[in-house]
Amino acid sequence: MGKLLGCFAILLVLTGIPCSSGAGEGDARAMVFHRVAEPRENAFTVLVPQGWKTEGGIFHIDPLAANGPGNSLEPKCDFTVKKDDRGSVHVRWLPGYNYADMSGNPRFAYGAAFFPPGSSYQGMVVRPMPDALSFLRDLFRTLHPGASSVAEAEGKSLPELAGIFRRINGPVNDMLVGLGLPAMGFDAAGLVVDYTEGGGRFRQALVTVIQDSRGSAAMWSNLCTIAMGAPVEESDRWKPVLEIVRQSLEFNPRWVARVAQAAGERAAIVRETMEHIQKVDREIWDNRRKTQDRIAEDSYLALTGQEDYVNPYTGETERDSSAYRYRWTTAGGDRIYTDEESFNPNGNPGLSGVEWKKTPVRER
Repeated sequence: MGKLLGCFAILLVLTGIPCSSGAGEGDARAMVFHRVAEPRENAFTVLVPQGWKTEGGIFHIDPLAANGPGNSLEPKCDFTVKKDDRGSVHVRWLPGYNYADMSGNPRFAYGAAFFPPGSSYQGMVVRPMPDALSFLRDLFRTLHPGASSVAEAEGKSLPELAGIFRRINGPVNDMLVGLGLPAMGFDAAGLVVDYTEGGGRFRQALVTVIQDSRGSAAMWSNLCTIAMGAPVEESDRWKPVLEIVRQSLEFNPRWVARVAQAAGERAAIVRETMEHIQKVDREIWDNRRKTQDRIAEDSYLALTGQEDYVNPYTGETERDSSAYRYRWTTAGGDRIYTDEESFNPNGNPGLSGVEWKKTPVRER
């Protein structure tokens, strides 16, 4: 769960996929976002454009109903932010599941014949582990069974994303190796697909991380599985809005603590992952600086369409989209983005009742 939501912050940075800016309802000169809580357990909040909708949230799998605990050890998330009921423009966090695959574990070799693909083992579907890109292609077909004129625009490995998960899980891998077991492996990929559905032409961007635990636990998992979409002809237009949404997620520390208490040692890994969420863009930059480009940070921000702002209430630096010239915020975390120099939300009849402050760009 934490791993899935944590990598939302780096999806577009890694893939470079154009997906956001129509305007939300309200003042035509500005794009208004309200901070909205996940509805079922108040697990996290996210900025939602005014007039948009949310759907789904946190859920749990009953181990008795699933014939085993393999997918009941931590909460799952299926949550969508969408422009309309149809979801013509949207971002969706998809659930991560554990799957059984005994082929990479000699301790399970004799029992593998009793659990063919498609059967269930300890609450997990038995499924040979695919690479990350193949998983996304199968996932697209599951999400859009009626799609036609499907064209793969781009599909690529995301080694930086896999590297982040490898670092986060380093202590666990050290423990596994110390016990004489194989370390977990990670594979990440992004996929962009153009397709026709319901009379419209759409672009779907997907990303996932595959965690390979076959050597130690005869299982594998999909983490950080996210789908974003928009009409093909509007994908560039909607890019800034979806970027703002994807960068805005903040976890509720009390919920994190409850998960950690309930799930024990496994949840401690989730908690550690969540501590990396706000730092993840920096992680990517550090990795690139050391192993690849050595480009200046200013160039990186320009390349990814981002800027560093200083929150006038907290004094903290916040990395956000640079698609708009001016950015305003409230103490509660709502935001307004605008290109109008003269626009001031304070005193605006539709935005009154709360103080708005402009967030300046961080001095460098």
